[in-house]
Amino acid sequence: MNEKIMLLILSAVIGGIIGGFISSYFMWKVQIKYNNRNIAQGFYLEISSLEKMIELFANAFDTPGPGTGMAKIDQPFYIYSDGLFFTFRKEISGFNRDLSKSLFEFYTYLLTAEKDRRIPNSNVFFKQANDEMKSSIKKAYNLLPKLKELLKKEFS
Repeated sequence: MNEKIMLLILSAVIGGIIGGFISSYFMWKVQIKYNNRNIAQGFYLEISSLEKMIELFANAFDTPGPGTGMAKIDQPFYIYSDGLFFTFRKEISGFNRDLSKSLFEFYTYLLTAEKDRRIPNSNVFFKQANDEMKSSIKKAYNLLPKLKELLKKEFS
């Protein structure tokens, strides 16, 4: 009789522990899902706010005339200290493969353009940097539709 009571108590304790772990695991997964959804929505808003400026420069660089030669741009493409990319860089890897890859590519192009934009006209590498800046902005611009669609899927 004593053995049956001990077995029942042990079963209840083990069941409680297993149930607690399972419950905690599912709550953790739900929390990650909502966290990723909110981060994706933030990236969507940031990218949408950058889109007009990127589009303006990408189109200007393609149009014959003033935008096709050397371009000295004073306005930053992306401000390092204020951007979500640096705040949530680690969390990007929690998204699906396509979205993570697209986000890293987009911001790599944008940051490359920003780095090249800062090179002064007097620098020997200004022309090369200028061409790379234009190319990077165009590549970032071409990624925008796919990136916005992937972000929408993530937070919908």
